[in-house]
Amino acid sequence: MPLHRRALAPLPALAAPPAIPRAAAQPRWAPERPVTFLGPFAAGGSFDLTQRALARPLEPLLGQPVAVVNRPGAGGTIMLAELLRARPDGQTIGLLSVNSNAVAPQLQDLAFDPVGDFQPLWAYGAFLTFIVVAANAPFASLPEMIAFARREPGRLSIGVAALGSNSHLNMARLAAEEQLEVTFVPFTGGAPATTALLGGHIQCAVVSGEVLPSVRDGALRALAILNAEKSEEFPHIPTLPELGYSWSSRPWIGVGAPRGLPAPILARWVEALMAASLQPDFLEAMRRLAIAPLRLGPQPFAALMAESLQEHERIARAIRIGRFAR
Repeated sequence: MPLHRRALAPLPALAAPPAIPRAAAQPRWAPERPVTFLGPFAAGGSFDLTQRALARPLEPLLGQPVAVVNRPGAGGTIMLAELLRARPDGQTIGLLSVNSNAVAPQLQDLAFDPVGDFQPLWAYGAFLTFIVVAANAPFASLPEMIAFARREPGRLSIGVAALGSNSHLNMARLAAEEQLEVTFVPFTGGAPATTALLGGHIQCAVVSGEVLPSVRDGALRALAILNAEKSEEFPHIPTLPELGYSWSSRPWIGVGAPRGLPAPILARWVEALMAASLQPDFLEAMRRLAIAPLRLGPQPFAALMAESLQEHERIARAIRIGRFAR
């Protein structure tokens, strides 16, 4: 049965950077020791790659090393729980995303508020999500894959970055709308899901830009993009709206900290993240991963997080998944 749900408003691709007020007599905060940048998914995936690309220009700006520490599991919520326990002193930040802060909370009961218990700092990207299969797969388009899944209930295995990822929820929504019985296979990130597809262990993967090298060399074929936006590099890949669907994925990714950062620390982090996200090497890494830049400071980022959480709860309720399956 088709789902007619209100979609998230279009993400402002290049919102104006916020003004960063600072008292003239007060010295800027700087970290006293190396900074920990927690990551919610496995190394090698698109989130991890953008984290590391962002950490590099942050180091000279802050005067300290920025160490990316991966804490995968439970749709990114293991990392969130660790970030929540960190002291709000600016020494620990974490990657926030639609996966961990909006989708995963629909699939499990959390002991914390995935929006209100964190301090949004800077949203820096909106990533494309690709439905990919092996180059020799028996279907050459999304409609053909859907027809296969309808003929062979339960046979189609679909790898996702995690149970509780944006790719999982939106592909489950697509399967529910098409009344398909499929098998979801969770991984600890998009890179392991891509590796499993290349090895023939699954028939399809729904992943982000980490899959693009295998699409470029012809080992994998992209059937569709879950977003409304086209891929500049692969304009022939159809989006969900182009295939006749009334909805699309609206993913986002950014940086946050534990709630309670003092104002000077908050201001310095926003200033540093804004500057780092403008660096050419970082923007090139984003381009290679098919991630559109965002520039949202704390207040608009907080509004985006709250809206995204509500939207994904409506989706989960509609398709009766996760906490709403019972």
